Amino acid sequence: MNIDNILTPDRTFCNIETRSKKKAIEDAAQLIAGKFPALKSAEIYNGLIAREKLGPTALGDGIALPHCRIEGCTDIVGALFTLSDAVDFGAFDDQPVKIMFVLLVPANEVDEHLKAMAMLAERFQIPAYRENLISATSDHELYEKAMATTLVA
Repeated sequence: MNIDNILTPDRTFCNIETRSKKKAIEDAAQLIAGKFPALKSAEIYNGLIAREKLGPTALGDGIALPHCRIEGCTDIVGALFTLSDAVDFGAFDDQPVKIMFVLLVPANEVDEHLKAMAMLAERFQIPAYRENLISATSDHELYEKAMATTLVA
């Protein structure tokens, strides 16, 4: 699984303004739904919030990976966001989140979902990769940096 299998330029959003975890998820749901007419923002939001209630999706180091299964979703959908202001996602390391990658998965998908999560977790463990994403100043630049194939640990 590679990031280009689940992320496209039109689902990459640099420096979205938000005030809280709930608002970040709401904004993400609306932006994603705007790209997929078959998916409703309320469904996405409710799915992500329900998953978040099970336990924080913050990975630490300023990264959150909100994810959920969605009826009507036919492929794994990823969307990358950097936040203009870091927000509290309840991370185990108490660091507020500055990078959020939302993952929507078809209701019956298991293997590819786990592969996507593992691939993203591996990328986000690399400090230089995280710093590169945070330094982006436009959606296009953020996408290009997210696609980086050379990851330095």
